[in-house]
Amino acid sequence: MHIVQLMFGRGLGGIEQAFIDYCDGLHGRGHRVTAIIHPGAQIKKSLLALGIEAVTLRNMGAWDYFAAWRLRSKLRALNPDVIISHSNRGMSLAHKAIKGEYKLVGVAHNYNTRRLNHADAVFAITHDLMRVLGEQGIRLERIFHIPNMVRCHGLPRRLPGGPLPLIAAMGRFVKKKGFEVFIDALAILHERGYRFQAVLGGCGEEEAALKKRAKSAGLKGILSFPGWIEDKKEFYSRADIFCLPSLHEPFGIVLLEAFMYGAPVIATDSEGPRDIITANYDALIVPKGDAAALALALASLLDNPKRAEDLAANGFAKVKTRYTIESVAEQIEKALNVIVAN
Repeated sequence: MHIVQLMFGRGLGGIEQAFIDYCDGLHGRGHRVTAIIHPGAQIKKSLLALGIEAVTLRNMGAWDYFAAWRLRSKLRALNPDVIISHSNRGMSLAHKAIKGEYKLVGVAHNYNTRRLNHADAVFAITHDLMRVLGEQGIRLERIFHIPNMVRCHGLPRRLPGGPLPLIAAMGRFVKKKGFEVFIDALAILHERGYRFQAVLGGCGEEEAALKKRAKSAGLKGILSFPGWIEDKKEFYSRADIFCLPSLHEPFGIVLLEAFMYGAPVIATDSEGPRDIITANYDALIVPKGDAAALALALASLLDNPKRAEDLAANGFAKVKTRYTIESVAEQIEKALNVIVAN
């Protein structure tokens, strides 16, 4: 099958990682995969390293009719069996370009789903998004549950840490990620006499505010900001506890990555983690926006390393069973076979 994937984001983040994983997984199952991306997309290097054909398309936005015309020309030259769009811009341009000539699948990566009505089928990353799409009027037979995925590399291997336990978090520095709550929880731990190191990986518009908050909270020399994390294996493998403090999290690929590398996880009861986690079995769940509850959960794992170890083992078992690139790519392939046949 020839599968064209569309995604016009320029930066790096969860959706971009999911796009790469789709390409990787479907290519690994023997399909021809062509990625159509923005000329300035930072993911191009990763796609080429995987042997994925990458085609660039200049566009000014979802309203760019000239871009839609250029996309139509590219698609006719490629003649795919199916098109998968990972963004609203891609969905809008594809809808204008193909006019029913090709099957179009939209991936619901978040709750901005209004343009997905144009799709022949929709992949929802969680059951909660499936519910929302159904309430939006999309027929159940057009919706497929396809979670995000990670590439697993054998058993997790913990790297030697420092003299103090390391508490880690990572993501884009935007309000919805809840990193202010993470910093406040660390401050509570510190005030209660717990000795630890912490790291907050990532970058974004809230960086200056987060650093100022950490300094005001008395976390200088305790919490570090290393920037965007390139070596995720080392990052997670050194973490004694990984936190996902999101106020709103449609999925949370970082949660799967932490599971994969054997880090015990504490997450909030946001949308994605609720769908993935079995509470108190493979991770701890705390209320969104509650720094005191997060601090209490952190303290419980610092005080009980055996419990943390058990959570990590169960998390790794879950990701190996349900969320590997190989298993999810097979689900995508089966869904595409149904979509193309109808």
